[in-house]
Amino acid sequence: MTQQAITIDKKAVNAPRYLIPEAEYDYDHPEVVFWTNHFMAEANKRNVFANIKATLKSKRSLISADTMATAWYDFTCYVPTFITKAVAQTDDPERQHHLIQIAYDELGGRDKNYIHSKLFLEAINEVGVQVIPNASGSSIKEILQVLDRTLVNTTSQYGIVGLLMSFEIIAEENIEVLFENLCHDDSCADILSATPFFKIHRADETEHIRHSVANFLRFCTTDAQRQEFQQSFDEGIDFWHRFWDQCSRLINLEADLRACA
Repeated sequence: MTQQAITIDKKAVNAPRYLIPEAEYDYDHPEVVFWTNHFMAEANKRNVFANIKATLKSKRSLISADTMATAWYDFTCYVPTFITKAVAQTDDPERQHHLIQIAYDELGGRDKNYIHSKLFLEAINEVGVQVIPNASGSSIKEILQVLDRTLVNTTSQYGIVGLLMSFEIIAEENIEVLFENLCHDDSCADILSATPFFKIHRADETEHIRHSVANFLRFCTTDAQRQEFQQSFDEGIDFWHRFWDQCSRLINLEADLRACA
């Protein structure tokens, strides 16, 4: 069992959290453990974070934190729209019920004050980071448009499940890379860690992953269905590669522009 799987098991034992009641595909279900590890390993082969981590080592500053915050804010506002579009492309009410849950979570669940994009703005405000359009005019929105086109061109019902799985499978590391990029000095870490945004995401991304794996097991049961799932899953991981590479480019470009100003 990998360290990631061990972490999932510990969280399940200590404080399990479920988007909806789960009678079958629990955290310790053997297939959930197996496929979680499998899809994480598949995603990790792509070295999604290589460029952004290298950029962070050389460009850590308030400028880079502002640039990262601007990109992530565009992304976090986009997430519920993307998921609801994906659900609208499915044709089975039971599948829609399961797939919509993460969008509902992103929009605060039962409390509009916990809308994730709102919590994100509150978090960055605590450390003096702002959402500021880049001087170059470039943004992450170009990459989001590519993902939109990928979704529109996904005609397979099982492919939609795969695309949504790819959106979640590296969510835990996404949040930690975001966190590191927002920490423009050493004083930020404790402050950001205490914000509702990071508390919620560090606790709940594990459930989003489990829930997505459960959807795969529920709805993709034949070899043909799983092949269609895999194709879209791979396209989704390609999105993350483009997303983090674009964030790296934006940070470098903004730092160079401001240095020359």
